Amino acid sequence: MKKVIVFTCILLFTGICLSQTIEEKTIVKIGKQGFTVREFKENIDKMRTNFANLTPEMKKRILDQFVKEKLFTVAAIDEKTKLTDEQTKQLENLKQMYLISNYINKILQENPVTETEMKKTYDANPGKYQSPEKRKLRHIIVSDQEKAKQLLEQLKNGADFAQLASQNNIDATKQRGGDLNWAQKGIFVKEFEDVAFSLKKGEISDIVKTQFGYHIIKVEDIMPPQQRSYQEVAQEIKRELEKQRISQIEENLRKKYKVEVDYTILDKI
Repeated sequence: MKKVIVFTCILLFTGICLSQTIEEKTIVKIGKQGFTVREFKENIDKMRTNFANLTPEMKKRILDQFVKEKLFTVAAIDEKTKLTDEQTKQLENLKQMYLISNYINKILQENPVTETEMKKTYDANPGKYQSPEKRKLRHIIVSDQEKAKQLLEQLKNGADFAQLASQNNIDATKQRGGDLNWAQKGIFVKEFEDVAFSLKKGEISDIVKTQFGYHIIKVEDIMPPQQRSYQEVAQEIKRELEKQRISQIEENLRKKYKVEVDYTILDKI
């Protein structure tokens, strides 16, 4: 039994050593500079590609691209090519962004938002985590106000709304009888939305003028706000609480480093 264990350990150790040997093997040499398998694999990892599953031809293309990049890099360094001031600034800005991101992530990992906090927030704000009210709308839209008045009169006399929309609409809804499907606030222009969301179920509006033309709106159905489950909003709550954490971190840092800002200078810039 001991012999089996020892033999297994030897095999594992040998495999690790072989892997390390391959990792350090030079796969590309440009002049006196060599590039290892490890460097090539790091380049592949950036591509988020499963290299082992690629065809030999695709593997060769990727290696050739690696050679091309390194060749130009070596040449650029050899010719003492420098970045422009603007490029240097961009790199510094990128470095700063990564630095800030890593710092914030470190703080959040040390003091993570807990499931208990998330559920407590959810339970304390039942009205906050709801899907918005939705309305099933239909409209008639024409470019002429007088025509809109005539159509409104026909509707008051019992004409079929969808049929009039199919016959007269100047937009794509003509093909479906003016059907705008289910919609929530924030989709339509203000003039249209204000009227559409003030009507009761089954009501038809007066003429509404927008930049698109003259509308007559009908509310066919109303779906009231629905409570979203904790599972649906858990990640949303987590982001909210993390944002609060970050705000608290900023407040503490301002006190720690005694931040002073002269906003009056803004007028002179």
